[in-house]
Amino acid sequence: MDEVILLLDNYWILRETDPENYYRIKDKEPELRTFFREKLGYTLVINPHLIRVTKIPGEAQAWMGINDFISPLDYSFLYLVLAFLEDKGAEDQFVLSELTEYMVSVFPGDDEIDWTLYQQRRSLVRVLQHLRELGCLKINDGREQNFSENVEAEVLYESTGLSRYFLPSFSADITAFHSGEQFLQQEWGELAEDRGLIRRHRVYRKLLLSPAVYAQGADDPDLQYLRSYGHIVERDVNTWLGADMHLHRLCGLLVFEEKRLLRETFPQTNNLSDIVLKISEILKEGLEQGRWKPENGTINMIEAKFHQMIAECHQRFSPAWYKTYREKPLDKLATEVLEYMENWEMVSVDPIFRTVTIYPLAVKLVGEYPENFDTEGETV
Repeated sequence: MDEVILLLDNYWILRETDPENYYRIKDKEPELRTFFREKLGYTLVINPHLIRVTKIPGEAQAWMGINDFISPLDYSFLYLVLAFLEDKGAEDQFVLSELTEYMVSVFPGDDEIDWTLYQQRRSLVRVLQHLRELGCLKINDGREQNFSENVEAEVLYESTGLSRYFLPSFSADITAFHSGEQFLQQEWGELAEDRGLIRRHRVYRKLLLSPAVYAQGADDPDLQYLRSYGHIVERDVNTWLGADMHLHRLCGLLVFEEKRLLRETFPQTNNLSDIVLKISEILKEGLEQGRWKPENGTINMIEAKFHQMIAECHQRFSPAWYKTYREKPLDKLATEVLEYMENWEMVSVDPIFRTVTIYPLAVKLVGEYPENFDTEGETV
């Protein structure tokens, strides 16, 4: 059902900007509400302005967050802006200097906001752009980018009133929380007596929101759940998402038909994704030739070995790459590839011991160039 994909793929569905999908989902509210509540433990929120599902993950991962944010300060500024907007209703206007003065006055801790610093101005601009993209703000006059270059620049904003729906409701005081795991624990708190229900919700969340569900030890309860109830899970994901579940000895994952792809799926339509597919091909060749010796389903190598594999990939396939990657220094290419693969839970890097652990997902898919592709990077 495409409605589930829409809700998983978007922060929310706004009636004003997407009325077709808003009413389409609203018409199927009863069955959607039941699915999200029973399988994932999510609440389907429907009001006259928007429809959303608060997508709390089954486990916290480093790649989770807002893609456009690049520092912890971005998140600090985000919540200060949301606090400022608490007193602003729909169509209320304000100027940027009003917001920046408020943020300086309430910024917590010993540090202070200094708007003369370019990095801090850029951080605020990223936050404001993100809130505009979500529909929480409108610009009536001026440009945010001007503030990046000039601390005196003004922008006239209008609140849409949607910011009050940005944060989920919490059943506990979160001011003492210091990790993502604490948020997850309070999420399960009310269900502590029903471990089976918690496990079901956790497994479905992992399966639908993460690249793969990996075994955490020989008797991993989540993989055991998928093996025991795989026929039910397979039916659910096929019915509601049009996906197939692939269950292996040490991992489970969803595979979508191309026409039903979500916004964030692998492989993506970019050159970096193509390079990773060729890395996967080299890894698979190495496994078949005995070059790699898996331990508990993973391949472990020193970082220098991974860099050698990048060099081999570059030598064999770089004529097919865009100039940016074809001419990128190999050490920088390896760093970018590793970061990309980490975000897709294909590898993990130990920065202290300089080792790379390669997970099963890294050899799940490989990419092949057309047979008529020659060594000059052109089809003949």
